[in-house]
Amino acid sequence: MVFMVTVVLTSGCTSLNGVLDLINDKMCNKQLVNDTSYANISANTPTKTYSAYGIRFKYPRGWTVESENESGSNMIFALKEISFNCVQFQIQIVPNNGMSEEEAIRQIQDGNLVQSTISPSWEKKSSYTMTIDNKTAYEDIFLVNDSHFSKIMRISQITLVKNDKTYLMLLQAPDEEFDKEKPYFAIILNSLKFP
Repeated sequence: MVFMVTVVLTSGCTSLNGVLDLINDKMCNKQLVNDTSYANISANTPTKTYSAYGIRFKYPRGWTVESENESGSNMIFALKEISFNCVQFQIQIVPNNGMSEEEAIRQIQDGNLVQSTISPSWEKKSSYTMTIDNKTAYEDIFLVNDSHFSKIMRISQITLVKNDKTYLMLLQAPDEEFDKEKPYFAIILNSLKFP
């Protein structure tokens, strides 16, 4: 029994409270399913192009885009509307300071590289990989039921590491509306270009 526990603990294939599941899956050679759902849909809607911090993307013309740097890291928000239950895309850019991709992802999952958004009210439903700007990104899907929202929200947290920077992206919508909003998220994800 002690031998089994020692093997499991030293293998690196365990996680504390599920926080490191994504990086553990990668390190333990578990194959994550590739989420191609955004690549296979499109929205026939007019778009605008936004560029800041070396990032460029298209977004639906009726949405609002803002950027800020007050928190010390560069952030961009694309909002369908301004409300607590709003449909939004968010990206935060954090320098890796020479960390490997695996370490940067681990730091994000651990909440050490950026202020962790994940709280006990976030229930992880699934994990995937996806391709954004010809680079593998890691996606975790959460259902969120807490006092910040009046509805149960679905949040997709996507982490991409490129050129010594980590890009932490969030797609957010009420759970019952998320699939309807996917074509609009796809406009952004499919057009994203990183420096």
